Amino acid sequence: MGIIIKQTVKGSLWSYLGVIIGFVTTTYFYTEYLTPEIVGLFGLLVAISTITGGLSSLGLPGVTARLFPRFRSKADGHHGFLLMATLPQIAGFGLFLLLYFIFREQLIQNNLGKSELFADYVWLLIPLTLFTLIFVFLDTYNKVLYDAVLGTFLQEFLQRFLIFVVVALYMFKWINLEQLIIGYAIAVSVKAVVIFVFLLFRGEITFRSEPGFIDPSLKKEIFDVALFSIIGGLGSLVVFNIDKIVINQMLDLGNTGVYTIAFYFGTLVVIPSRPLLKIAGTLIADGWSNNDMAKIKEIYYRSCINQFIIGGFLFLGIWANIDNILAILGPDYQQSKWVIFFIGLGYLFDMMTGANGLVIGYSKYYRVSLWFILILVVTVVGLLYLFIPLWGITGAALAIALALLMNNLMRHLFLVVKYGLQPFTLKFVMVAVVFMAIYLVQYPIPQLYFLIDILVRGTLIVAGTGLMLVFLPVSDDFQAIWKKGLSLLKRK
Repeated sequence: MGIIIKQTVKGSLWSYLGVIIGFVTTTYFYTEYLTPEIVGLFGLLVAISTITGGLSSLGLPGVTARLFPRFRSKADGHHGFLLMATLPQIAGFGLFLLLYFIFREQLIQNNLGKSELFADYVWLLIPLTLFTLIFVFLDTYNKVLYDAVLGTFLQEFLQRFLIFVVVALYMFKWINLEQLIIGYAIAVSVKAVVIFVFLLFRGEITFRSEPGFIDPSLKKEIFDVALFSIIGGLGSLVVFNIDKIVINQMLDLGNTGVYTIAFYFGTLVVIPSRPLLKIAGTLIADGWSNNDMAKIKEIYYRSCINQFIIGGFLFLGIWANIDNILAILGPDYQQSKWVIFFIGLGYLFDMMTGANGLVIGYSKYYRVSLWFILILVVTVVGLLYLFIPLWGITGAALAIALALLMNNLMRHLFLVVKYGLQPFTLKFVMVAVVFMAIYLVQYPIPQLYFLIDILVRGTLIVAGTGLMLVFLPVSDDFQAIWKKGLSLLKRK
C-alpha cells in the first residue's frame, strides 16, 4: 500500500489545490459573471465530448490497463505497444468525424429552440473529442507506468487553473463571449498536449513496430478486451454524462448550467479517490497477473475503509455548510441544494465500496462487468426520464445516486459470492456513528456570520474526525501517518 498512499497523497494535494481554484471559479466567477446558459454550454460540451472521445478510443484504454503488463519492457520499446494501440484510435476518430458531418445539421436544428448557444458552438465537439481521446489514452498509459500523479495534476489542477485564467480575462472584459468559449475549449484540451510532451521527454513515446510479438492468442485477447471495453466504457460514459444531456433535452441550457454548478459541489467528495484508484488499478492488475490474491484483498479492503473515511469527512463538511454554499451561489442557484446532497451521497456510496470495479474488471470474470454496466445504463436513463419531469434537476441527481448505489451493491455481492471478499466490518459502523454524532453536535448551532459559521462547523468536523482517527482503530493507514508525523515532530 506504500505506493498507493504516497501517490494518493500527492494526487490529493494537486486535486485540492485545483478545488480551491475551481471553488473560486465556480462560486464567484461563474455565478457573478456568467449566465447559467453559458455554464450549461460548458457542461454540455464536456459531457458530449467525453462520450464521443471514449467511443473513438475503440476500447484501447481498457486494453492498456489490462494487458500492458504483458508488453512492459522499456528497453524493447514495450514491444510496439504504443503503435499497436494508436492506429485503431486514429480510425475511431475518423469514424467520429464521419458521423459528426452526417448528423451535424440535425444536431443544430434540434438545439436551436432551447439551446441556441450550443447550436452555435457545436463545432467545438471536434477538437474536444480529439484531445479527450488523446488524454484518456495517454493518461492510462502513464498510469500503467506507475505514475498516477501527472494525470491528476493535469486534470484537477492545470485544467482548472487555465479555466480560471480564461474566465478572469472575460470578467475584466479583455476577451469577448466567443473568445471565452473557445478559450474554455483550449483550457480543457491543453492537458493532452502536456502529457504527450512529458512522455516524449521520458522516452516513453516510441512508435516501434514489433508485430511478431503479438501471437494469435494475444491478438484474440486484445480484441476481446477491446470489444468489452468499448461496450463497457460506453456504459460508464453514458451513466456519468447523460444527465446533463437529458436535462438540456427535457428542460433547457439554463437548468443544465445550474445542475453543472451543483454537480461540482457534490463531486468534491470523490476527488481523493481518483489518484488512489488510478494507482490501485495498476497494482490490482499486477496482482491478478501474478495470482497474488492476498495483495488484491489488502488493496481492496483498505481502499474501502480509507475512501469511506475521506468521503464521509468531505460529505459531512459540505452538507453541514450547505446554507453557506447556497448563500455564495446566489438566488439563481437555490434549487441546487438537494442536487448537491444526492450527488454527494451517491459518490459516497461509490467511495465506500472501494476498488470493487477494478477487482472485477481485472479478474477472469471481467466480462460480468458488462452486464452490471448495461443494467446501470438502462436504470439511470429510465430514472432520468421518470424523475426529471417530477422533480427537475433534483430528480436527475436522485437518479444518479440510486444508480450508483445499485451498481455498487451488485459488484459487492459478486465479489462476496465469487471470492469471499467482504470488506465491511465494525470499523465502518464506528466511522458512520462518529460522523453522525459530529453532524448532530453542529446541527443545533444557529447560523452565524458567514466566515465564522464555516470556521465553527469546520473546526468541529476536523476535530471530531481527527480524534476518531487517532483513538479508534478504524484505519491502519491513517494511524501510521499519525505516528510518522509524531515521530518527525519529536526529531525536530
